[in-house]
Amino acid sequence: MTRFLSIAWKEFVQLRRDRMTIGMMVGIPVLQLLLFGYAINSDVRHIPTVVFDQDRSEESRDLVRRMESTGFYDILGEVRGYDEISDLMQSSRIRVAVVVPPNFGANARVGRPTTAQLVVDGSDPQTVASAQNTAAGLFSELSTGWVTSRLERSGSAFRLTPARLEPTTWYNPELVTAIYVVPGLIGIILTMTMVMLTAMALVRERERGTLEQLIVSPIKPVELVLGKIAPYIAIGYVQMTLVLLLGHFVFEVPIRGSLPLLYGVAVFFIAACLALGLVFSTIATTQQQAMQMSFFYLLPSILLSGFVFPFEGMPKPAQFLSQALPITHFLRIVRMIVLKGGDFADIAGELRWLVVILGVLVLISSLRFRKKLA
Repeated sequence: MTRFLSIAWKEFVQLRRDRMTIGMMVGIPVLQLLLFGYAINSDVRHIPTVVFDQDRSEESRDLVRRMESTGFYDILGEVRGYDEISDLMQSSRIRVAVVVPPNFGANARVGRPTTAQLVVDGSDPQTVASAQNTAAGLFSELSTGWVTSRLERSGSAFRLTPARLEPTTWYNPELVTAIYVVPGLIGIILTMTMVMLTAMALVRERERGTLEQLIVSPIKPVELVLGKIAPYIAIGYVQMTLVLLLGHFVFEVPIRGSLPLLYGVAVFFIAACLALGLVFSTIATTQQQAMQMSFFYLLPSILLSGFVFPFEGMPKPAQFLSQALPITHFLRIVRMIVLKGGDFADIAGELRWLVVILGVLVLISSLRFRKKLA
């Protein structure tokens, strides 16, 4: 019994000295609780929406007002045609468009058949379900109210036809899950492998005793960081190619955009993941700690990036935090290019975010390494 207590006490002492492990043990459950309990919400609200109103009647304005009052739709303005809807949806600036046909109000008032259209971005199935279900319930209530009001005023005994809402899904009309998931897996797999590989890079040098050779060499910190990153970029491209090939030929995921553009942009994301891994590598003292930090980062990346849960469903603080994650912007780029056929102008905003994040991570890892030299 004494020997058992001695060993247990020794383990407690070692654990107490390992502050990073204690921090991980406390930090992981706290982070998971906050993410799942506060930031994760499958009810998509504040969906960016535009209106193509060809009728401009009291009924069409009433429809738009009621949609915005639900809190599920943020009406950004009006458009003049389907071309504008396509451009805005392709660049992911909107997710929903309401199309009101001519004479919609006049037909709705007298109970003649009439149909409004709800165009939804199918690259995000959860947004599709939330947008369509909410709009269908609201439209049914409004349409019934218009018909009832007409019957009360006219006293007609004839059967009147309520107006209908016709949902139309673009980019993934059959709502196949693989078409949505597979492009996102590119970012998840690259994040998981690239961060972990370089997170152990400097730690491995230290454990093998070769870090001293780097310290006494004339190499600059930035040159060391870039030199550590470069070989793994090729590995990242191989992984990306495998996912695209398997997704296209096994799961029939369409590739509507430019592959050269996707590959050209991917280098910034891969480099950002590798640079982040080097930041972890300068903090950790063992390869085990470096691996733990990588897994600690992977969880919020999956939950906050929009891969599993819709970005619009998150509260503002969580959305702000997700903007600092490279994978958030790369997932949007991949889906815009692969699923929507987006061009450089569509992804320019997300690309700027990636470049800035990459620059900040390279700077931090360089300064961290210079600090260790001191």
